[in-house]
Amino acid sequence: MHIIATVGPDNTTKTVLPFVAAKGAMSRGETVAIFAMQEATYLGSTRHADLSELKAPGLPVVQDVLNALLDNDALAEFVVCEPCAKARGIQEEDLADWATFGGAGDMARQAAEHDTSLTF
Repeated sequence: MHIIATVGPDNTTKTVLPFVAAKGAMSRGETVAIFAMQEATYLGSTRHADLSELKAPGLPVVQDVLNALLDNDALAEFVVCEPCAKARGIQEEDLADWATFGGAGDMARQAAEHDTSLTF
């Protein structure tokens, strides 16, 4: 599954949704590629977002879902839109070890490699 995330930590209810979708894909034995852009770029930065604090009523904490994805090798990649991130003061050294910088070409590649693309 390919997921484009656009919502950041300022809206915890919507921030959780891409990770819940990813967990659903994992339960079906699929891997997930996430492309984070706009406010969602903060999610790939350990200096800008504490994923253990991001939760929504009735839904799991983002960090718990991410841990499950990583533990089960279900997160194929988490690409952070570099121009979006840099516009928000996020530098490469701010990225989590499971995140990388990329651009529109990476988003297109991810979409081409997967049958399903979702945007949140």
